[in-house]
Amino acid sequence: MTKAKTAYLTNTTITALLTGCVILTGCSGVKGMVKKDKAVIATAEKSEAGYYQDAQRALDKGRNREAITALNNIRTFYPTGAYAQQSLLDLIYAQYNAKEYEAVTNSTAEFIRSYPHSKHIDYALYVQGVTNMDGSPKASRLFKLDQSDRDISYLRLAFNDFSNLVKQYPNSIYAPDAAQRMVALYNNFAHHELNAARWYVKRDAYVAAANRAKWVFQYYPQSDSVPEAIAILAYSNEKLGLTETANQYKTLLKINYPQYLNANGSVKVDNGALSYGKRMISTLTFGKFGRVKDTQNHQSDYTGETYTQIIKTASNLKLPTMSEEEMIKPAEKPQRQRHIGLGLPEDVSEAGHINTP
Repeated sequence: MTKAKTAYLTNTTITALLTGCVILTGCSGVKGMVKKDKAVIATAEKSEAGYYQDAQRALDKGRNREAITALNNIRTFYPTGAYAQQSLLDLIYAQYNAKEYEAVTNSTAEFIRSYPHSKHIDYALYVQGVTNMDGSPKASRLFKLDQSDRDISYLRLAFNDFSNLVKQYPNSIYAPDAAQRMVALYNNFAHHELNAARWYVKRDAYVAAANRAKWVFQYYPQSDSVPEAIAILAYSNEKLGLTETANQYKTLLKINYPQYLNANGSVKVDNGALSYGKRMISTLTFGKFGRVKDTQNHQSDYTGETYTQIIKTASNLKLPTMSEEEMIKPAEKPQRQRHIGLGLPEDVSEAGHINTP
């Protein structure tokens, strides 16, 4: 056999083998595609309405995770269907009840982004705020006693959510409750700073205590922490020997908050337990949201001066900017030493300048 013929046969054999492999592979691929298509068809064999009915039955029975599965099927197989918007609203509700808080904020953000002109934007903002306020895995509970241990970044997000709701949708059925939550959050931020001031007072770090108290007085003037902040300012300045400045704050206490002065004119400090108790009671008045229907009336039932006042009060509340907050860092964890003197300047007169009202 000649070399040319041998080469021809070899090439022919290789070609045949390769062709066979391609055919076999192709057949295998086609079979795989057919099986895959059958699997997809089997998963989405229900109609959009069928999935939605399943979700509603599950929600009625409190089976939130079952409802989430059905609603996600609608989102997957019928993303532009007749139930697309409503299924996302129900998904938000089911995820919150299932305590899937990160999923909730993802879904509310998607709703706001996908349906910017929907009449249910107020609901999405409200649930997003409630989730950030109460349920975020990275946020501590709002009314935890030890405020210095808390991450308040999610509470700032909640405040902004409620603020957007109150300002953009003042007539929403969720606006009054959002406004109450804004007030509670605002007071909580002030209490967070005041807790640091108390910590410094207990360690005789009076300049640092006065700075924290003045921060409350300056940036949270409408909070319920202002009376105690003034008391700490008076007490700290008196301890620093700044009698004139201390007396100015004492005069404010005498006129407006005499309960912070003893009979001999000395200042009472650390009355925080009372204001904390008031905040705990205020949480009991918060409303709870339910499922949203397209037929739902989105006008609030609140009328009169009470409604107007609560919306106005909340609309006027403002948190310090992040750059402003960086000016004063949170108090460190207590150490064993009794006398720390944190933040005390070398010149005591400089402290008086800092604490001048």
